[in-house]
Amino acid sequence: MKHLKRFHLNAAAIVAALAFGSAPAIADDYPSRTVEIIHQYGPGGGTDRFIRAISEPMQEATDQSFVPISITGGGGVPAFVTFLQRPANGYTLVSISPDDVINHALGRIDLSMVKPLVRIQYDQGLLLVSKDSPLKSVDDILAAEAKSPGGLKVGVTGSAGFDDALIGLFNAQAGTELATVPFGAAEMVSNTLGGHLDMMYEEYGPTRGLIESGDLIPLLLFSDDRLTELPDVPTAKELGYDVTIGRWRGFGIKPDTNAADVETLVALFRDAAADPGYKKIEAENALQYRSEFIGPEAFKTFLDGEIATYTQIMKQLGY
Repeated sequence: MKHLKRFHLNAAAIVAALAFGSAPAIADDYPSRTVEIIHQYGPGGGTDRFIRAISEPMQEATDQSFVPISITGGGGVPAFVTFLQRPANGYTLVSISPDDVINHALGRIDLSMVKPLVRIQYDQGLLLVSKDSPLKSVDDILAAEAKSPGGLKVGVTGSAGFDDALIGLFNAQAGTELATVPFGAAEMVSNTLGGHLDMMYEEYGPTRGLIESGDLIPLLLFSDDRLTELPDVPTAKELGYDVTIGRWRGFGIKPDTNAADVETLVALFRDAAADPGYKKIEAENALQYRSEFIGPEAFKTFLDGEIATYTQIMKQLGY
């Protein structure tokens, strides 16, 4: 049955290509062994779980394993260097996220050495306060900032990363001086609930339980549209602040990888992203709102835009 699934995948790709007047060079013997996906985050973290979730349908279709390889430390640079040292044979991919774009903007890595393959996830985040906070709205935040510029502390995960960039962009748009304080995710939540932080930034998925229990109150959403589950939470954009960036996850490959192998991988990822089992996991983690599968050309265009955006943000932050 697994080999039959692969046949269906390849046949579908061939039919699609014939509709555009050319037949693809689908490699029937690829992949013939384990494909490794290098990432810079810890085992069991969000990216690691994402890779395992999206890999399950791909493993069923090919009878081969797609394995996350966690290389932590060094701000993500060692993971990227390890990827560059691997041969361009289609058996090593690299996870790409806004943190990699920031590393590129800071001159730590060069993303031109990676061929964008697919983007699958795209999250959205919130500014949240404790249920006991005196801050009840964005107007309260602006009033507190006007009274004491730089006096409000925002918990973020990590430093000089995506969270810092987003808060920096909001500061530039709103004329505020919100100060970021880096924490681990669990510490950030406990310090916010305990009143040691004025607010925190986090994605909707990880905070949904605390929002539903009433312990955390979302005040502002960074996305294009309001969430159905949070109809009373305004977006920054509707309030006049063009801050819609979010965490996203995609994959890259060596630029000189065989074109047939690249086409096979794109088809595998496309089918996996539409798989009912994966879609269920996506919904359980509140990732269904902006997540959209995009292939190499669209991902490259998106990535070029992200590089321009984050390069400007990091310059504004003084990096």
